[in-house]
Amino acid sequence: MRNAELWVFIFILGLLGLNWPLLEIFYVNIVAYLFVFWLLLIALVAVASYKYGK
Repeated sequence: MRNAELWVFIFILGLLGLNWPLLEIFYVNIVAYLFVFWLLLIALVAVASYKYGK
């Protein structure tokens, strides 16, 4: 995957992860889901920026 494709993939993953259907599935544990998803998204951005950053 090229650098631009990776950033678009991360952006779309973030949009899908914070979209209404997934939030409705995890409604009982919404705080835990948002915390874990946000943490994983930040980790993915950190790894991508470290690997492909110049």
